[in-house]
Amino acid sequence: MNFNEILNQIQHPEEVTDQFAPEDIQTNQVSGILASFPVLFWVPLLIAGDSPYAKFCANQGLIYFVTNLVLGAVGGFLGWFPLIGWLIRLLASLISLACFVLLLVSACQRKARKIPVLGNLFQAFN
Repeated sequence: MNFNEILNQIQHPEEVTDQFAPEDIQTNQVSGILASFPVLFWVPLLIAGDSPYAKFCANQGLIYFVTNLVLGAVGGFLGWFPLIGWLIRLLASLISLACFVLLLVSACQRKARKIPVLGNLFQAFN
């Protein structure tokens, strides 16, 4: 994947809303919103475990959670280096914030969008 493809994915995240029934999205919108918060990715499975939209939101929330863990570990390790560590931690924080906003806004708009670059990483909940 080259830089232009990555930039295009960031500017236009893959939308898969048409894969889900509108009633399913409307009924489980709250679970999608809760899945946007890193630690609450599992909540949609408890609220509506049989819903395809809830499973999608749980998958995206889990990817976001794992991404936060990795970015936090890398940022913490590189924090020992004066300037480069600070810049990398800032970049990691901005990436994390952008993913959070994307997931939260998508759920509020009743859309299903994948996290750019990482959204297809894995499917934990089928």
